[in-house]
Amino acid sequence: MSEAQPTCPNSLVAKAKELGVDLNPDAAESLLRYLDAMLTVNEHINLTAIRDREAAVVLHVLDSIAFDLLGLHPRNLVDVGTGNGFPGVAVAALHPRASALLMDRTGKKIRAIGTCLLTARIGGIETLQLDAAQAPGLRREFRRAFDVVTARAVGTPQAMAEVAVPLLAPGGHLVLWLDAELEVPERLENLTLERVVTYRLPEPAARTRKLASYVRRGGR
Repeated sequence: MSEAQPTCPNSLVAKAKELGVDLNPDAAESLLRYLDAMLTVNEHINLTAIRDREAAVVLHVLDSIAFDLLGLHPRNLVDVGTGNGFPGVAVAALHPRASALLMDRTGKKIRAIGTCLLTARIGGIETLQLDAAQAPGLRREFRRAFDVVTARAVGTPQAMAEVAVPLLAPGGHLVLWLDAELEVPERLENLTLERVVTYRLPEPAARTRKLASYVRRGGR
C-alpha cells in the first residue's frame, strides 16, 4: 500500500469542503505555506506540541477554518493569546478584507509569528506583544474596537469572556473553540450565546469539536 500524499492546496480545499467550508485555492496555498514555516520555526521555539505535518493540517488549519461554519463576516478581528498564529491567520485567510491583529503576551511567539508570516509571504496581518487582559487599559484605541474576538486553547470560557468584553464593540462576537464534551454556558459576562456548531475533524487526528459564538448586547 502506498503512503498517503502530503496535503497540497487542492487537497486542503477538498478537506475544507468536507468540513463544510469553502476555501479558495490561493488561501489554501497561503495557509499551508504558513503552517510549514511555523513547523520549521517550531524546531527551535515551542509553538505547538504537534510535530506531524498531517496532524497539524487537521488540528491547526482545518480546526481554525471551521470558523466559517458560524457564518460570521469579521471586519476588525483580534486573535487573543494567538500562540502560533492559529486561528487568527486562518480566519484572516478566509476573510482577506478584514483587518486582523494577532495578540500574545509572549514576545518570542510574536516574533516567531512575524517570521512565519514573512516566510509565507502573507501581508495585511498585524502582530502585537501585549497581554489581552491589559490591552484596553494600555491602548485606548482597542476599547470596543473589534467586531470579532477569537480564542482557541487559551483559557476557560469565563476567563476569555472577561478579556473579550472590553475589546468588543456592541453587537460584536466572541468565538471560542471548545472540546466536544465541554458544557457551553448560555451567558458569559455581558455576552449571550448565539450559536453552537459541532463538527468532526478527519484523520489522522480525528475528533469532535465545538465552536461557540457569543454576542455582546451592550453594557460596559
